[in-house]
Amino acid sequence: MKANCVRGRAQIWRSLASNSFGSVFFSLVFLTLVVASTRAVMGQVVLTEENSTINIVTNSQAGMNSWTIDGKNILDQQWFWYRVGSSGGQSSLDTLPATYTLVDPSDLNASFTGSTFVVSATLSLSGSPSGDGTSDLSIQFKVKNTSGSPITFHFFEYSNFVLGGPPGDTVQFVNSNAVSQAGNLGSVFENAAATGGSGFSAPMEHEANVTFNTLNNLNSGSPYTLNNATNAGPGDVTWAFEWDLPIAAGASSQFSKNISVVVPEPSTVMLVGLGMISALTLRRRKH
Repeated sequence: MKANCVRGRAQIWRSLASNSFGSVFFSLVFLTLVVASTRAVMGQVVLTEENSTINIVTNSQAGMNSWTIDGKNILDQQWFWYRVGSSGGQSSLDTLPATYTLVDPSDLNASFTGSTFVVSATLSLSGSPSGDGTSDLSIQFKVKNTSGSPITFHFFEYSNFVLGGPPGDTVQFVNSNAVSQAGNLGSVFENAAATGGSGFSAPMEHEANVTFNTLNNLNSGSPYTLNNATNAGPGDVTWAFEWDLPIAAGASSQFSKNISVVVPEPSTVMLVGLGMISALTLRRRKH
């Protein structure tokens, strides 16, 4: 009986496929599946190279919500906010019409279009051989004023890395451009710099805090300036950078940042973090 039912259903499907109605029916089914698949893909972008994988949620301020290195996730959230002028609140980039183009599995071009500006970003992930425990992410930004008048563009980066349990992580701004975070799981070091176009040092403000103070201020609906606190923790710490960019009509401002992550054995984490800070301090003294 079961075999007869299966054969009967197969005959019905062959009959549908052999006439015009069936062709239309199958086309609609196929298009529905394609659209559903496209929506799922458009909701996130994945960068990967060797031992490292980053997931980016494109339709919410969750943004970059995981960075897995040798099987260990060290990121809860890193994303970007903006404000034009001195009034009104900040908005996250995902609220803008956007395009995401994977150049290859580890490189991504993204563009966000506002009424008076376009923000372009190029992300490049560098992994390492399995078990090495290191990875780097570089991001280059370009903000173009597409209006006929000067604008002051405020750009914010918010980061919540998760590097281990109790007693929690510590974060320290080495200077206005560089920050180091360390925990039981590993260490993170980010350096931000101007790369031309603006003539201004970048970034202008920074903030070390604990979850979710900075995030709540960015989402408060009121204009916010980072408070330049230089350290936080131990605990569930966060940190942020702010660029304040006067941009002439039709002009652009560019800046970049690079994040280096190390997830070694716990006993070496503090030494790695101190090494990063010492190296940067020595470099500054030489200049």
